[in-house]
Amino acid sequence: MAQDGQDPSRKAWAEYARRLRQFRMDQGLSQERLADRLPYSESAVGHVERLMRKPSEELTRELEKALGLQGQLLELLPEIHNSMGPKWFQEWPRVETLAHTIRTWEPLLIPGLLQTESYARQVFLGEPGATTDEAEKAVRFRIRRQAVFSRSQPPMYSTLIDESVLHRPVGGREVMREQLTKILQTLNPPYVTVRILPLSAGLTTGCLGAFEVATLLDGGPDHAYLESVEEGRVTNRAKTVQALIVRWEALSSMAYPVDRSRDTIREVMESYE
Repeated sequence: MAQDGQDPSRKAWAEYARRLRQFRMDQGLSQERLADRLPYSESAVGHVERLMRKPSEELTRELEKALGLQGQLLELLPEIHNSMGPKWFQEWPRVETLAHTIRTWEPLLIPGLLQTESYARQVFLGEPGATTDEAEKAVRFRIRRQAVFSRSQPPMYSTLIDESVLHRPVGGREVMREQLTKILQTLNPPYVTVRILPLSAGLTTGCLGAFEVATLLDGGPDHAYLESVEEGRVTNRAKTVQALIVRWEALSSMAYPVDRSRDTIREVMESYE
Protein backbone atom coordinates (compact mmCIF):
# COMPACT_ATOMS: atom_id res chain seq x y z
CA MET A 1 0.00 0.00 0.00
CA ALA A 2 1.26 3.48 -0.80
CA GLN A 3 2.45 5.54 2.13
CA ASP A 4 -0.38 8.06 1.79
CA GLY A 5 -2.98 5.28 1.88
CA GLN A 6 -3.79 5.59 -1.83
CA ASP A 7 -4.16 2.43 -3.87
CA PRO A 8 -0.82 1.90 -5.72
CA SER A 9 -2.68 1.15 -8.96
CA ARG A 10 -4.61 4.42 -8.76
CA LYS A 11 -1.47 6.32 -7.82
CA ALA A 12 0.42 4.94 -10.85
CA TRP A 13 -2.55 5.82 -13.08
CA ALA A 14 -2.59 9.38 -11.74
CA GLU A 15 1.15 9.66 -12.43
CA TYR A 16 0.58 8.35 -15.97
CA ALA A 17 -2.10 11.00 -16.54
CA ARG A 18 0.17 13.73 -15.14
CA ARG A 19 3.08 12.71 -17.39
CA LEU A 20 0.84 12.43 -20.45
CA ARG A 21 -0.62 15.88 -19.85
CA GLN A 22 2.82 17.39 -19.27
CA PHE A 23 4.40 15.79 -22.35
CA ARG A 24 1.43 16.88 -24.47
CA MET A 25 1.52 20.48 -23.21
CA ASP A 26 5.31 20.69 -23.55
CA GLN A 27 4.79 20.10 -27.28
CA GLY A 28 1.95 22.62 -27.49
CA LEU A 29 -0.65 19.97 -28.27
CA SER A 30 -4.28 19.96 -27.26
CA GLN A 31 -5.98 16.62 -26.72
CA GLU A 32 -7.58 17.04 -30.13
CA ARG A 33 -4.29 17.73 -31.92
CA LEU A 34 -2.63 14.81 -30.16
CA ALA A 35 -5.51 12.55 -31.21
CA ASP A 36 -4.85 13.58 -34.84
CA ARG A 37 -1.55 11.71 -34.54
CA LEU A 38 -3.22 8.58 -33.14
CA PRO A 39 -5.54 5.83 -34.36
CA TYR A 40 -7.66 6.82 -31.35
CA SER A 41 -10.22 9.54 -30.67
CA GLU A 42 -9.80 12.71 -28.62
CA SER A 43 -12.09 11.20 -25.98
CA ALA A 44 -9.69 8.25 -25.54
CA VAL A 45 -6.93 10.70 -24.56
CA GLY A 46 -9.28 12.72 -22.38
CA HIS A 47 -10.60 9.67 -20.54
CA VAL A 48 -7.08 8.62 -19.59
CA GLU A 49 -6.06 12.11 -18.44
CA ARG A 50 -9.26 12.48 -16.36
CA LEU A 51 -8.80 9.00 -14.83
CA MET A 52 -11.99 7.72 -16.42
CA ARG A 53 -10.41 4.81 -18.31
CA LYS A 54 -7.17 2.95 -17.70
CA PRO A 55 -4.69 3.17 -20.59
CA SER A 56 -4.12 0.02 -22.61
CA GLU A 57 -0.72 -1.13 -23.82
CA GLU A 58 -1.75 -0.49 -27.44
CA LEU A 59 -2.83 3.11 -26.71
CA THR A 60 0.32 3.69 -24.67
CA ARG A 61 2.60 2.56 -27.48
CA GLU A 62 0.80 4.88 -29.90
CA LEU A 63 1.09 7.77 -27.43
CA GLU A 64 4.80 7.16 -26.95
CA LYS A 65 5.32 7.08 -30.72
CA ALA A 66 3.31 10.27 -31.25
CA LEU A 67 5.11 12.15 -28.46
CA GLY A 68 8.60 10.75 -29.14
CA LEU A 69 8.86 9.14 -25.72
CA GLN A 70 11.16 6.36 -24.61
CA GLY A 71 9.21 4.24 -22.15
CA GLN A 72 8.15 6.96 -19.69
CA LEU A 73 4.50 5.84 -19.95
CA LEU A 74 5.03 2.14 -20.64
CA GLU A 75 6.96 1.64 -17.42
CA LEU A 76 3.85 2.55 -15.39
CA LEU A 77 1.48 0.02 -17.00
CA PRO A 78 2.27 -3.05 -14.85
CA GLU A 79 1.36 -1.23 -11.65
CA ILE A 80 -1.69 0.45 -13.22
CA HIS A 81 -3.10 -2.92 -14.25
CA ASN A 82 -2.06 -4.72 -11.06
CA SER A 83 0.19 -7.00 -13.08
CA MET A 84 3.31 -6.59 -10.97
CA GLY A 85 3.68 -10.33 -10.50
CA PRO A 86 3.49 -12.22 -7.20
CA LYS A 87 3.15 -10.10 -4.07
CA TRP A 88 6.66 -10.94 -2.89
CA PHE A 89 8.09 -9.71 -6.23
CA GLN A 90 6.10 -6.50 -6.64
CA GLU A 91 8.70 -4.21 -5.09
CA TRP A 92 11.46 -5.23 -7.52
CA PRO A 93 10.01 -3.71 -10.75
CA ARG A 94 9.73 -0.40 -8.85
CA VAL A 95 13.38 -0.74 -7.83
CA GLU A 96 14.34 -1.35 -11.48
CA THR A 97 12.62 1.87 -12.60
CA LEU A 98 14.58 3.85 -9.97
CA ALA A 99 17.92 2.15 -10.52
CA HIS A 100 21.13 3.78 -11.68
CA THR A 101 23.00 0.46 -11.82
CA ILE A 102 21.77 -3.14 -11.91
CA ARG A 103 24.13 -6.08 -11.48
CA THR A 104 22.84 -9.62 -11.94
CA TRP A 105 24.04 -13.19 -11.74
CA GLU A 106 22.15 -16.02 -13.44
CA PRO A 107 23.29 -19.66 -13.25
CA LEU A 108 20.22 -21.31 -14.83
CA LEU A 109 18.37 -19.05 -17.30
CA ILE A 110 18.75 -15.95 -19.47
CA PRO A 111 18.06 -12.94 -17.18
CA GLY A 112 14.46 -11.69 -17.37
CA LEU A 113 15.32 -8.22 -18.68
CA LEU A 114 17.06 -9.82 -21.68
CA GLN A 115 14.53 -12.54 -22.49
CA THR A 116 12.57 -12.72 -25.73
CA GLU A 117 8.83 -13.36 -25.60
CA SER A 118 9.31 -16.90 -26.92
CA TYR A 119 11.97 -17.77 -24.36
CA ALA A 120 10.01 -16.24 -21.48
CA ARG A 121 6.88 -18.13 -22.55
CA GLN A 122 8.74 -21.45 -22.36
CA VAL A 123 10.10 -20.55 -18.94
CA PHE A 124 6.64 -19.80 -17.53
CA LEU A 125 5.00 -22.81 -19.19
CA GLY A 126 7.64 -24.93 -17.48
CA GLU A 127 6.13 -24.13 -14.08
CA PRO A 128 4.18 -27.16 -12.73
CA GLY A 129 0.46 -26.59 -13.27
CA ALA A 130 0.93 -23.35 -15.26
CA THR A 131 -1.90 -22.49 -17.65
CA THR A 132 -1.50 -20.79 -21.01
CA ASP A 133 -3.36 -17.69 -19.76
CA GLU A 134 -1.14 -17.41 -16.70
CA ALA A 135 1.98 -17.81 -18.82
CA GLU A 136 0.87 -15.15 -21.31
CA LYS A 137 0.11 -12.69 -18.51
CA ALA A 138 3.56 -13.32 -17.01
CA VAL A 139 5.23 -12.88 -20.42
CA ARG A 140 3.53 -9.52 -20.98
CA PHE A 141 4.65 -8.34 -17.56
CA ARG A 142 8.24 -9.45 -18.18
CA ILE A 143 8.42 -7.67 -21.54
CA ARG A 144 6.95 -4.47 -20.04
CA ARG A 145 9.72 -4.49 -17.43
CA GLN A 146 12.22 -4.21 -20.27
CA ALA A 147 10.97 -0.66 -20.85
CA VAL A 148 13.61 0.44 -18.32
CA PHE A 149 16.12 0.25 -21.20
CA SER A 150 14.03 2.79 -23.16
CA ARG A 151 14.20 5.45 -20.46
CA SER A 152 15.91 8.74 -21.22
CA GLN A 153 18.41 7.69 -18.52
CA PRO A 154 18.52 3.88 -18.67
CA PRO A 155 20.30 1.99 -15.90
CA MET A 156 23.80 0.65 -16.31
CA TYR A 157 23.05 -3.06 -16.61
CA SER A 158 25.80 -5.62 -16.09
CA THR A 159 24.97 -9.31 -16.00
CA LEU A 160 27.00 -12.46 -15.50
CA ILE A 161 25.61 -15.65 -17.04
CA ASP A 162 26.87 -19.17 -16.51
CA GLU A 163 27.99 -20.74 -19.80
CA SER A 164 25.67 -23.71 -19.24
CA VAL A 165 22.68 -21.37 -19.72
CA LEU A 166 23.66 -20.86 -23.37
CA HIS A 167 23.63 -24.61 -23.99
CA ARG A 168 20.30 -25.31 -22.27
CA PRO A 169 17.87 -25.46 -25.27
CA VAL A 170 14.86 -23.80 -23.65
CA GLY A 171 12.07 -24.04 -26.24
CA GLY A 172 14.31 -25.67 -28.85
CA ARG A 173 16.86 -24.49 -31.38
CA GLU A 174 14.80 -21.73 -33.01
CA VAL A 175 13.88 -20.13 -29.67
CA MET A 176 17.48 -20.25 -28.50
CA ARG A 177 18.84 -18.81 -31.76
CA GLU A 178 16.40 -15.90 -31.48
CA GLN A 179 17.26 -15.43 -27.80
CA LEU A 180 21.02 -15.35 -28.28
CA THR A 181 20.62 -13.03 -31.27
CA LYS A 182 18.72 -10.61 -29.05
CA ILE A 183 21.50 -10.64 -26.48
CA LEU A 184 24.08 -9.82 -29.13
CA GLN A 185 21.88 -6.97 -30.38
CA THR A 186 21.29 -5.66 -26.86
CA LEU A 187 24.97 -5.58 -25.90
CA ASN A 188 25.95 -1.93 -25.74
CA PRO A 189 28.89 -1.30 -23.40
CA PRO A 190 29.07 0.43 -21.02
CA TYR A 191 25.28 0.65 -20.66
CA VAL A 192 24.54 -3.06 -21.15
CA THR A 193 27.23 -5.67 -20.65
CA VAL A 194 26.85 -9.45 -20.69
CA ARG A 195 29.75 -11.60 -19.57
CA ILE A 196 29.92 -15.36 -19.55
CA LEU A 197 31.27 -17.39 -16.65
CA PRO A 198 33.02 -20.33 -18.37
CA LEU A 199 32.34 -23.93 -17.45
CA SER A 200 36.04 -24.23 -16.73
CA ALA A 201 35.50 -22.10 -13.62
CA GLY A 202 34.14 -25.25 -12.00
CA LEU A 203 32.05 -25.10 -8.83
CA THR A 204 31.62 -21.46 -7.86
CA THR A 205 30.01 -19.36 -5.17
CA GLY A 206 27.31 -18.60 -7.75
CA CYS A 207 25.96 -22.14 -7.84
CA LEU A 208 23.78 -21.34 -4.84
CA GLY A 209 21.32 -19.29 -6.90
CA ALA A 210 20.52 -16.20 -8.98
CA PHE A 211 20.46 -12.69 -7.57
CA GLU A 212 20.37 -9.02 -8.57
CA VAL A 213 21.68 -5.87 -6.88
CA ALA A 214 20.43 -2.38 -7.72
CA THR A 215 21.91 1.02 -6.87
CA LEU A 216 19.27 3.76 -6.92
CA LEU A 217 19.36 7.09 -8.74
CA ASP A 218 18.22 9.08 -5.69
CA GLY A 219 20.98 7.78 -3.46
CA GLY A 220 18.61 5.55 -1.50
CA PRO A 221 19.78 2.23 -0.04
CA ASP A 222 20.95 -0.50 -2.40
CA HIS A 223 18.38 -3.24 -2.95
CA ALA A 224 18.79 -6.90 -3.78
CA TYR A 225 16.56 -9.59 -5.21
CA LEU A 226 17.31 -13.23 -4.42
CA GLU A 227 15.65 -16.19 -6.10
CA SER A 228 14.66 -19.49 -4.51
CA VAL A 229 12.66 -22.55 -5.57
CA GLU A 230 9.27 -21.36 -4.25
CA GLU A 231 9.59 -17.58 -4.21
CA GLY A 232 12.13 -14.77 -4.27
CA ARG A 233 12.92 -12.06 -1.76
CA VAL A 234 13.56 -8.32 -2.09
CA THR A 235 15.66 -6.71 0.61
CA ASN A 236 17.61 -3.53 1.35
CA ARG A 237 19.27 -5.00 4.45
CA ALA A 238 22.80 -3.61 4.19
CA LYS A 239 24.57 -6.75 5.41
CA THR A 240 22.77 -8.97 2.88
CA VAL A 241 23.26 -6.58 -0.03
CA GLN A 242 26.94 -6.13 0.73
CA ALA A 243 27.48 -9.89 0.89
CA LEU A 244 25.87 -10.26 -2.54
CA ILE A 245 28.03 -7.49 -4.00
CA VAL A 246 31.12 -9.30 -2.73
CA ARG A 247 29.83 -12.53 -4.28
CA TRP A 248 29.11 -10.75 -7.59
CA GLU A 249 32.64 -9.31 -7.67
CA ALA A 250 34.09 -12.78 -7.04
CA LEU A 251 32.09 -14.19 -9.94
CA SER A 252 33.02 -11.21 -12.11
CA SER A 253 36.70 -11.92 -11.60
CA MET A 254 36.21 -15.39 -13.12
CA ALA A 255 34.05 -14.30 -16.08
CA TYR A 256 35.23 -13.75 -19.64
CA PRO A 257 35.68 -10.10 -20.73
CA VAL A 258 32.91 -8.61 -22.86
CA ASP A 259 34.55 -9.27 -26.25
CA ARG A 260 35.28 -12.93 -25.54
CA SER A 261 31.81 -13.34 -24.04
CA ARG A 262 30.31 -11.93 -27.24
CA ASP A 263 32.30 -14.43 -29.30
CA THR A 264 31.16 -17.29 -27.05
CA ILE A 265 27.51 -16.28 -27.37
CA ARG A 266 27.85 -16.00 -31.15
CA GLU A 267 29.50 -19.45 -31.43
CA VAL A 268 26.71 -21.09 -29.43
CA MET A 269 24.06 -19.17 -31.40
CA GLU A 270 25.52 -20.47 -34.67
CA SER A 271 25.50 -24.00 -33.29
CA TYR A 272 21.70 -23.77 -32.99
CA GLU A 273 21.51 -23.23 -36.75
